[in-house]
Amino acid sequence: MQDTDGAVSQRKPWRAASIALLVVALYVVVVTIYGLGDRARALDTREPSASGALVYLDFVGVDGANFSIDARVTVYPGQDLVDDDGYLKDDLVVDVSPLAAGDRLEYVAGTTPGAGPVTLYADGDITRWPFDVHDAADVAVRVTSESVRGSIPIATDVAVTDSLSGWNVRADDPDRLSPQSFGVTANRTAGSVIFALALCVVLLVLPVCALFVTVQTVRERKKFQPPMVTWFAVMLFAVLPLRNLFPGSPPIGSWVDYTVVLWVVAGLVTAMGMYVLAWWRQAP
Repeated sequence: MQDTDGAVSQRKPWRAASIALLVVALYVVVVTIYGLGDRARALDTREPSASGALVYLDFVGVDGANFSIDARVTVYPGQDLVDDDGYLKDDLVVDVSPLAAGDRLEYVAGTTPGAGPVTLYADGDITRWPFDVHDAADVAVRVTSESVRGSIPIATDVAVTDSLSGWNVRADDPDRLSPQSFGVTANRTAGSVIFALALCVVLLVLPVCALFVTVQTVRERKKFQPPMVTWFAVMLFAVLPLRNLFPGSPPIGSWVDYTVVLWVVAGLVTAMGMYVLAWWRQAP
């Protein structure tokens, strides 16, 4: 008997060490995936042609609820379009479409072009979070020079970049035409998806723990503890804050509500009801 107890006691440190190693391994995997998803991008050193313009379309936000993608437009005119001091010789107009909000960007002669915001229309279904994909099709960037001679199209190179965290943005190579037309696709990074699924697992653990405690109490393997009712209530009210941590804030009614959140709440309420039943059965 003593040998058996000794063997069990020897296995306990190994179990603790194994659990600790598993936690460390999971931590390393999560951090590695996050690091790979947000690795540094190569520096873009392109320059505009002498008589053309270089337009940077930097995506800064995805709003699936409003079917839009936010971007910041930065224009670099060629040498023939500016004077010796770097100011525009004529008015410059940048027209980006299809716009969901905002208007074209206009730069007055005698000034230097700056960055301006645009909001593009993007088709997608945010209720499929975190596997939602948003597409902006037929994005066109057109630059024209406005002068007394009229509107003159400017040959334009478009560079697509993204400053989004947690998103992958891919753009088709635009043809060197005026206007240029290409498609943009945005989907969540692997790190963002794993984080979302991890939060779902955390939510699912709550009713599992609550039901385990309740079943043991109902079967009278454990005594009823009145303070445990507060524990059930705390877990029930923790569901909404945890759901609000979901990256991208999926709207109410997304698939995650029907497949995870609803059943988590139902499990917690069931556990609380069964625990009250255990109190009734064990009450003097």
